Amino acid sequence: MITWTLLAALLLSPAPGEPLLLRSALVLESPGRSARSAVNRDAVEHMRVTGTWRDPVEGDTITLPDGKTLTWRALAAREDGSFRGREMSGGYAYFAVEWPRREVAVLRARGHRHVFVNGNPRVGDVYDLGMTEIPILLEAGRNTLLFKTGRGRLAVEIAPPPAEVFLSDKDLTLPDVVRGETGPFHAGVIVVNASEETQEGLRIRATSGTGAVQAELPPLPPLSFRKVAVRFVPSPEGKGDAVELTLAITSEGKGLLHESHCSVRLRDATSVHKRTFLSEIDGSVQYFAVTPQEPPDAAEPAAPSLYLSLHGASVEAIGQASCYRSKKSGVLVAPTNRRPYGFDWEDWGRLDALEVLKIAEKLYVPDPRRIYLTGHSMGGHGVWNLGAHLPGRFAAIAPSAGWCDFWSYTGRGSVSEDPVMAMLERAANPSRTLLLERNYLHTGIYVLHGDVDDNVPVTQARLFRERLGTFHPNFAYFEKKGAGHWWGNECMDWPPLFQFLERNILPEPREVTELEFVTVSPGISSRCHWLVIEAQERSLLPSRVTATVDRKAATFELTTENVVALALDLSSLGGGSAGEVKEDSSGKEPATFSPGTPISVRIDSDTVAATSPDAGGLLHLRRGAAGWATAAPRDPFLKSPLRSGAFKDAFRHRFLFVVGTRGSDAEDRLLEDTARYHAETFWYRGNGQVEIVRDTAFDPLAEPDRGVILYGNADTNAAWQTLLAGSPVQVSRGKVRIGERTLPGDDLAGLFVRPRPGSDRACVAVLAGTGEAGTRLIEQLPIFVSGAGFPDWMVLSAAMLLDGEEGALAAGFFGEGWSLREDDSVFRTAGRDVPRSEGGR
Repeated sequence: MITWTLLAALLLSPAPGEPLLLRSALVLESPGRSARSAVNRDAVEHMRVTGTWRDPVEGDTITLPDGKTLTWRALAAREDGSFRGREMSGGYAYFAVEWPRREVAVLRARGHRHVFVNGNPRVGDVYDLGMTEIPILLEAGRNTLLFKTGRGRLAVEIAPPPAEVFLSDKDLTLPDVVRGETGPFHAGVIVVNASEETQEGLRIRATSGTGAVQAELPPLPPLSFRKVAVRFVPSPEGKGDAVELTLAITSEGKGLLHESHCSVRLRDATSVHKRTFLSEIDGSVQYFAVTPQEPPDAAEPAAPSLYLSLHGASVEAIGQASCYRSKKSGVLVAPTNRRPYGFDWEDWGRLDALEVLKIAEKLYVPDPRRIYLTGHSMGGHGVWNLGAHLPGRFAAIAPSAGWCDFWSYTGRGSVSEDPVMAMLERAANPSRTLLLERNYLHTGIYVLHGDVDDNVPVTQARLFRERLGTFHPNFAYFEKKGAGHWWGNECMDWPPLFQFLERNILPEPREVTELEFVTVSPGISSRCHWLVIEAQERSLLPSRVTATVDRKAATFELTTENVVALALDLSSLGGGSAGEVKEDSSGKEPATFSPGTPISVRIDSDTVAATSPDAGGLLHLRRGAAGWATAAPRDPFLKSPLRSGAFKDAFRHRFLFVVGTRGSDAEDRLLEDTARYHAETFWYRGNGQVEIVRDTAFDPLAEPDRGVILYGNADTNAAWQTLLAGSPVQVSRGKVRIGERTLPGDDLAGLFVRPRPGSDRACVAVLAGTGEAGTRLIEQLPIFVSGAGFPDWMVLSAAMLLDGEEGALAAGFFGEGWSLREDDSVFRTAGRDVPRSEGGR
């Protein structure tokens, strides 16, 4: 009898040298539930993690914890080669492929979340963009591909690579060349290593006209790819609408390996155009789009306004900028969120927006009091979120068709009553826009929404209208009758919206005599005008300060909540060199904060006498056992705005992956596969690049301000003792130790963050398993998904994949000095939670 799997294997053999389109599969409905959380259920993933997975045959069944039974069934591709059906939405598709020889091929698949090729995890193309070309090793004989499906459609093709090392043309990041600008310019291009050997000594050469620029590339591990930065200088005689660019990969021993060609658009300075830059997050090439300022009237101020516009899901930044007419009042820039879907303008999307804002301020020198924030749909959410996190940064904000947060928009639900899960939810507090709503007092707000929007319900805008109406003195609200989600360019380039923005101008900091400020993380938001929150009592819970200043009397009144250290920026209030006198915009009030000026600070129930500092302009205050007192500048080791956690805080500052090599062969392969998969995921979701190094090649003294992501435990990673010897959380084979507690098992995943030794800003993030099952559990954690909260430390077990929250064993936040806090830690013991804190938000 020929089983379906054997028949499929016979049918899925390729013709020599030809791409193979897979047309028959075994499929399974979704065996679990996924959410924007570290805790998700998936019965198939549980089998894979625990080593009980067996390749299915038609008719095999899986029984879920609730008793429901799922059956693997055969499914044929449609005429266009795609698979469709209920199983293509969060389910699984399995293929068996007979291959005639051992060789490297290129997997081109789309519509899936990820795939296991002969058990090895590789990145998916969940948004069906068609831009993945994954080098895979196929063995002679039978090979298996297990796809986690995505959004309703899957297509799979296996093709021969064009060369052993080649340049992919699927995901280029290119600038526009603006006439009159000589560069250099930067492009981002993917280099693929379609071999089983590490490729070293590679060079990439970019040629435009007669000019060529060459750069060395870092070693490229086997069966991997990396998007690299390429510098080029365009030919000065560029004509027409494009500049031709030739890219070539070479090596010392083999010469030319592969070559590709592309066209770079040539644009006038007055046209909408793209500009690329090297990101400080990871060194990758990113771009932003510009709608240049229309030549202003003579009556306009000399310095332009600057409009930062955030795009919606699936929208490119260049398309966003193209929706706006040029403004006489200023220039508009549109960042990318790192991808069209990206990070919902949170996490790395927020960092991208701030990078672009910083570059645009340097490039266009706008009036710092006339910087505005607007955006549509997902970008409207970004406006609400960034506007709340950055009070005093924008003169006015204007969300169009924007949603509030994941809880209100997707029906995610309220905070869990389970203490461990509540701790994970607390780590997601930066996504909870309404926790920060009082910060909107520092900016004007224009809310725009269509009243029949079937994508983002108008109830999202009405929610804000209701809440703002209780306290905000300066907001406007407009519902467009009969308008849906998109009603043409006017739903962004709406004249009354821009008229409102221009009526708002930020006050000078010295003119702000009273303020309210709330933050959930000083690492995200620490400053409001002249007030800086430097440290929290309990991380990622709201910290609030209300403050007033009498500049003439040199007195402050402050009340605080969940704050242990703050600073007053006296230079913003008029402090300067000794003897210097400054006036505010009224020309009446003299400055009172020159160095040495006596100051009185009434803070909570304490009165602190101080003098203006001689340097820096910051007066530091700290709450101790005896109350508030003046303090020295903050110890860089302590949590601060530069480095405050939580776990994701390590994934910036040009972070690199350091992979352990001191385990067994199986352990080392698992770590390398996991790190490669995570690097691929960051590329797909964040247009990023990640350098992967082995622990034996890692130099802890080199580039100490880079973030380090460490893969492995104390037994398997040689860098552990150097970076983590003093950590109160320790992971080794068979156990996780948290302070005096030990959690045993080989299926545990321990994640935590620590300050990197020798740096005042970089962190070390640890992804450690206690065994092979624990390491596999790390693979699919949604680290690069916005809204998924990861606290300072947490421990998960493989049981999570079946039992959900019962598999989340412990979580917590470190104290101000990165010590373990019993009152901010929760543990699950013998099936019961043992709370050490309130745990929730």
